[in-house]
Amino acid sequence: MKDTQKLFASVAPKLEAMVKANAVVGPRTSVGNRHAIPLVEISLGLGGGGGGGDGVDPKGGAEGRGHGGAAGGGVKVTPVAVLIVDGSDVHLESLGH
Repeated sequence: MKDTQKLFASVAPKLEAMVKANAVVGPRTSVGNRHAIPLVEISLGLGGGGGGGDGVDPKGGAEGRGHGGAAGGGVKVTPVAVLIVDGSDVHLESLGH
């Protein structure tokens, strides 16, 4: 179980840092004097589990040993709107979410 906790402790800050890099506003794309700035929604999920062992097989088999653990995470970035800057004209285009 401690191995699983260590794994989460090392992975979670890295995912959090990645999500914070462009948490709401994405990178600007420009063509001449026109600029498009994406606005995004970010979802983050983490999950994991651990196991143990060192017991006797209840069916009378050999003495058992074992451990197990796993962790996983995912990030979903969904564009929700684009801020358009065209010279002094600024408007927001919703992407229908």
